[in-house]
Amino acid sequence: MNKYTVMAAGLVLSLGLVAGCGPSDGAEGDKKPEKGNSEAPKDAPKAEGPVYRGVAIPGLAAKQAWSLPPAHAVDLGDTLLFVKSATGEYARSGYYEDDPVDGTTGLLHSSDEPAPVTLEFRDVKSGAVRKTLKVTADHVAATTWRDGAPALEVRTSTTTESDGLSAEGTTATVTVYGAEGAELGRAVHKGDTPFHVHEGHLIEQAEDDQATLVLTPIGGGQPRQVTCAGTQASCSFDPRNKDIDGGQGHAPLITGAYTFHVENGSTYETAPEELVMSELSSGKKVWSTADVTPPKGVELDDKGVRTSGNVRVLDVRDGRILTAWGAGALSGDTWITATYDLATGRQIGGSTTYAYADIPGDTINTEGSSLFSPDRRLAAAATERGTAVWQVADGTEVWAQKEGEKRMTPLRLSNGVVYGTTEDSRETVLAVDATTKKVLAKDLPADSVPQFSRTSGYGYVSTEAGFFVFPAAS
Repeated sequence: MNKYTVMAAGLVLSLGLVAGCGPSDGAEGDKKPEKGNSEAPKDAPKAEGPVYRGVAIPGLAAKQAWSLPPAHAVDLGDTLLFVKSATGEYARSGYYEDDPVDGTTGLLHSSDEPAPVTLEFRDVKSGAVRKTLKVTADHVAATTWRDGAPALEVRTSTTTESDGLSAEGTTATVTVYGAEGAELGRAVHKGDTPFHVHEGHLIEQAEDDQATLVLTPIGGGQPRQVTCAGTQASCSFDPRNKDIDGGQGHAPLITGAYTFHVENGSTYETAPEELVMSELSSGKKVWSTADVTPPKGVELDDKGVRTSGNVRVLDVRDGRILTAWGAGALSGDTWITATYDLATGRQIGGSTTYAYADIPGDTINTEGSSLFSPDRRLAAAATERGTAVWQVADGTEVWAQKEGEKRMTPLRLSNGVVYGTTEDSRETVLAVDATTKKVLAKDLPADSVPQFSRTSGYGYVSTEAGFFVFPAAS
């Protein structure tokens, strides 16, 4: 099994993250900006803070672009979102159960009661404040809007006490903001049923139905149900990797205009599980793993049926679907990746086959997955022999560790660098060139492993000394 939660969580914990605060900005229907909200002038000054005095970070320039006092941020692409408390301190996220598996900041502010906070939308390249919003919230977290656009979830919860006969009631007002601080949509959720915000929808399990998820559009619209089919089928949404979990089948719950569900879901073997992609708006089926030929190397029985039910969709974009297939019933850790054309169903390019490393004690199913660079050009897999880097477009292997080398587990991949740990790592990280396999740093401090802006190539680190942003290395 190839599971990354332990890796990401271990890195998060090693960075010494501290608890922060939480979201939402007023009662439903009241969309007037609070006093103090402001648009930054176009010539807003560059942010100035502490000077970075740590080690050089492979993949990033030697000189910082800007900095702030110690803080954490939600990455919104061209902007970074910071939460400032009423006392003027920046929020620093802790380790939370539903944090993203990629190690980015998920929940930035959480409080037992709604509290006044200021949202700062800062330009990722200069640190200039583009907009500030004063909100009252108990939950501020990263989310996505339509088509995966980075966004911010601000949640305010209120409780109606019992009058002596009625039960207590909870109402959560959810407001989603875009990268520029504009409100994208608002929704109200009543009751104590847990829910998540993803791709502009409220996601929750259907009442008394373990096989159905309810997707309610934020801002209005009819709820859509996604139901997994099969004997004793169950479907759940994992907010850490945004996948639908159907047992042996895994795929993004929502990807652009489409949604996935699992067919042949079962607690015992009947037929292999299949992943079905449908239109989000209508439920019309548009693609299924059952309708394509598995890649070479996937074991079939004498009836031509896969002997393994393990299958997952890793990515959908530009009319292509990147998949991973279990190699066979007796090869539980071996997966084969292949890309298919959405329109024709034909396989595009070659495939990769790796026996993935087991990560004991992990809690999230990412079997057959890889880490992807922000531009989706390269991927890094944690195999039984260590890291393997391959090209997403055609499956061509760039390099892989060999027998006898110290096995490195990849944690992050960006700006041409793979960051990872080995069995010899002691709160340090290895940095390796993603194309040549050259070691760029042997003992990079864990708090100097950068996160990367999704669009600009800028990287940032958060340490006890401050929050530092760097351009990409030239």
